[in-house]
Amino acid sequence: MKMTDDDGFSIVEVVIAMFLLAIVAVALMPALFQGIRLSSEQSAVATATRELNALVEEARLSPTCAGLSAVALSKTVEDGSGGSITTSGTVGTCPATSKTVRLHLTAVDSSGDTLATTTAIVYVP
Repeated sequence: MKMTDDDGFSIVEVVIAMFLLAIVAVALMPALFQGIRLSSEQSAVATATRELNALVEEARLSPTCAGLSAVALSKTVEDGSGGSITTSGTVGTCPATSKTVRLHLTAVDSSGDTLATTTAIVYVP
């Protein structure tokens, strides 16, 4: 009976293969961590944008000067990762007669970075 070298991998070949895979995995780690960080940031931006859109809709549902002022007050919401997002805004001059009023809203995170801004024009009858 003749013995061949095709009986399987030796322990040295398996160790070398594992070592090469470990080098590739270590090289990919920074990209993985950066992807996780960017995903978290984009989640916060999406939450801020959604909150500002909800505030604009709230302003359009109660189109009075008092309603617009209430929407522009500072509010804090929590994003998906547990961070806080603060919204605030300014209201243009409320007219004595039926006119449009400019509403500017901004959302910032806990470190003070601006995540989203919007300007809406609301008709005040």
